[in-house]
Formats: sequence, C-alpha cells, structure tokens
Amino acid sequence: MPQYKEGDKVNYKPVGGPNSRTSSSVGVIRETMAGGGRSASDDEQRYKIENLHTHKSSNIKESNIEGPAE
Repeated sequence: MPQYKEGDKVNYKPVGGPNSRTSSSVGVIRETMAGGGRSASDDEQRYKIENLHTHKSSNIKESNIEGPAE
C-alpha cells in the first residue's frame, strides 16, 4: 500500500538513494505507480514526482522520499 498519495508535497533524493550526499529536492506526487521497475525483483513502490523548481517529472522509489515537505 502506498505511503503517499497524489498531491502530497515531499522532500526526496532524485538520484543516488536515500543515503547519498546528493541534495534534496522538493516536489509534488503526480502519480502513484505499482512496483516493478527495471529489475523483475524490484517491487518497491514508485511515484511520479514533479520537481517544484524545474517542473520536470521523475519516477522515484519510495525509499528515496525523505518525508513530507512544508
């Protein structure tokens, strides 16, 4: 079951995973997607997130979302 829903504003790591030194981004969840990424064994929940600064969308794993943005 998804932890976040469409319209939620979240902080996330766009690349490198949750423990990377990459700076965080803020975006809005536009779509909740089923698991099943590139790897058949990868069934982690994914979200399509629109970056509030660039307005570009990316598919982000739930583990890369740091939590709600204020």
